[in-house]
Amino acid sequence: MKKDWVDLRAIEGEFFDIDEEKKIATLRFRFDSPEDIMDVNAVTKIPVLSDEFSEWIHYALAYTPRRVKIDIDVSFVSMNGYTEEQLADIFQKNVRLEAKKIYRENRGKKLLAYGLIGIGLLFFLLMLLLTHVFDTGLAGEIVGYVSDIATTVAFWEALTILLVENRERRNEAIDVLKRFHSISFHGEETPSE
Repeated sequence: MKKDWVDLRAIEGEFFDIDEEKKIATLRFRFDSPEDIMDVNAVTKIPVLSDEFSEWIHYALAYTPRRVKIDIDVSFVSMNGYTEEQLADIFQKNVRLEAKKIYRENRGKKLLAYGLIGIGLLFFLLMLLLTHVFDTGLAGEIVGYVSDIATTVAFWEALTILLVENRERRNEAIDVLKRFHSISFHGEETPSE
């Protein structure tokens, strides 16, 4: 069992080329043409990367150790008129667009969390007022119990959003922006090395 755990710690090296000295992992992708990594149904000024290619990038970030930066090497059977520089520019702009999307989602979630805190405070004040109005009896207990649950749920959901989900989204944005060491696009006849 212990040997299996030791093997598990270095399993990334079995799948990816990782330079331990430079702390860089090289991931290679191969496609028929640049259109294979673009969403051909999205009519935009700059081509949008396909969801599938974006998922591969996120998988690459998830599967490699956090302390390691990533070099991505993308080769195409045919470049279909694109240059390496054009594809690198398209990729960089898509990465910035993804980071901005994550930032916007994060801001929306924060507003939701603050709204839940406000609702929780309202339920708490309502609970205090109604428990004093209905001092005794079944009605007072029911109102107090329901208000207590509503207050607790609103506060816990807000804290989950602010502490847990916020950290996950922030880490995702940081990964997208900072863990890339480089990316290269080329035809198969001109491998980068």
